[in-house]
Amino acid sequence: MYSKQVVKETSELFGRRTVLQQLGAGYKLPVAFFLGCLFGLSCPSFDLWWIAWFGLAPLLVLLRGCNYKVEAALTGLCFGVGYNCVALSWYLGLAPLTWLGVHEIFGTQLSLLVWLVESAHQALLTAVFALLLFCLPMRPGFLPSYKRPFYPYLVSVPLLWLFLQWTVAPSELFIGIPINQLAYSQYKQLPIIQIASIGGSGCLDFLIVLFNACLANIFLEFSRTARRFGERTDQFSTRFGCLFDISLVAIVIVCIYTWGTMRVAAINQRTDPSLALSFDPQSVPVPLAVVQGNVTIEEEKLHISKPNEIAKRYASLCANLGASILCLPEGAINASQMQPGNLLSILKGIALHQKKEILVGSVETLKNGLGNAARIISPNQNPNSLYLKQRLVPLGELALPLIIDQHIPAPLREQIPATRESFLSAQSAHLVKSQWGNVGFSIYIELIYPKLIADEVRSGASLLVNVSNLAWFHGSTINRQMLAVAALRAVENERFVVLAANTGISAVVDPTGMINSMSLPGQRGVLLNTIQFLYSKTPFSKMWWM
Repeated sequence: MYSKQVVKETSELFGRRTVLQQLGAGYKLPVAFFLGCLFGLSCPSFDLWWIAWFGLAPLLVLLRGCNYKVEAALTGLCFGVGYNCVALSWYLGLAPLTWLGVHEIFGTQLSLLVWLVESAHQALLTAVFALLLFCLPMRPGFLPSYKRPFYPYLVSVPLLWLFLQWTVAPSELFIGIPINQLAYSQYKQLPIIQIASIGGSGCLDFLIVLFNACLANIFLEFSRTARRFGERTDQFSTRFGCLFDISLVAIVIVCIYTWGTMRVAAINQRTDPSLALSFDPQSVPVPLAVVQGNVTIEEEKLHISKPNEIAKRYASLCANLGASILCLPEGAINASQMQPGNLLSILKGIALHQKKEILVGSVETLKNGLGNAARIISPNQNPNSLYLKQRLVPLGELALPLIIDQHIPAPLREQIPATRESFLSAQSAHLVKSQWGNVGFSIYIELIYPKLIADEVRSGASLLVNVSNLAWFHGSTINRQMLAVAALRAVENERFVVLAANTGISAVVDPTGMINSMSLPGQRGVLLNTIQFLYSKTPFSKMWWM
């Protein structure tokens, strides 16, 4: 009797192939790519944030219908390519590349190539994620087991995702720009993103992936289109257990939302300009102006506008502003603008005669090479007035590998800074001292590295300022991505974040992640707002290992 029962159970587990197992890879891979594209619509560029809460579940279901490791990896790869093709579509804004001296058609093809290569590169992480999920012995629920299968599905799935997207992706070895994480899709949902102040943006990713895993488990249990999981460690029945799991996660999400609502209200009260001094005498409301010059890449590289014309443009924008601090974008001061009578001289005159502090991006000529930097120009001489960029743009500011360098045509090579100039980087955070408090600078992509920004806050930064030049991307949606990133960095560290982008979007983001004001992209003008230098630290900003 016992042997017959074992044979019967074995045949039920292995003898019957599910619907997805019967389908070949030729059917699964296109479906995975399409579902990945749908999932990509959740990124900030499209504002369909709700897709993130269920868009990953189809991949988890497909993986349970795979028969081989290679099939699982390819399914994850196709899903990842689809997701990144949509999420990273802003790379297409690199065209036209006429400023590089190449034909418009070739520039379009080159932009298309960069977009596809980087989409495939980022998709490698999804392929590894899929392969690990397929190989690891897992059982449903939250509890592990001492016997095979060992790993709890609802813990393992989010942890694997978290490790790959927030540890591997930002590492210098991966040589990528990790700006497409799920957390950024929620940047407008203020109550829910407040959890980032405790565990960082990765904590929000964990929550989203956990909810997707619960949905996938319910679908597997009730539809039986793919392999179901075995018994639960907690001894619940599999059907009751999956409903219990999603109910528990839903309760946690509701609690986080409620707590986040209260946190937003409390911070808004503390940072109200009329009440701020009663909460903290050091947090004086300071009028600030972000100057958006809208200098196009063609103007800069093809010298369509002369340096003195650009200097006059900024001078007219900076004139008669009722602000104590002015912010100008990345690279506003370069070698030509350092000449007598140009922008640097103009800004020094404004700082001296109008008693203003000016935060501005600059390209500095240092002893061993060039430095992408930011400086403060103050009425008082400040020896610690220069910040040097820490994380350089891969293949943009980092030197190109020799094998790549040799195959680039000479006219094109002359236009790419990394092929002819050596950019230097700082090894640690360096704060710039304002009369109001310490300023933590970041330049362009540095804002997407949570640890780098948190290091500045731990070192004493009371205000976070990012200077960027997005003119390279010709009005693409990367400005929306940067805005979402700024919102999460503000919540993580409970700081005002100022975005100063040459072609927009420039913005002022308060400590709750609320965008207090923002400029129109591709327009010339000034953004006026009030900020505060804050001094409290969140649990996340205290965790140096994060």
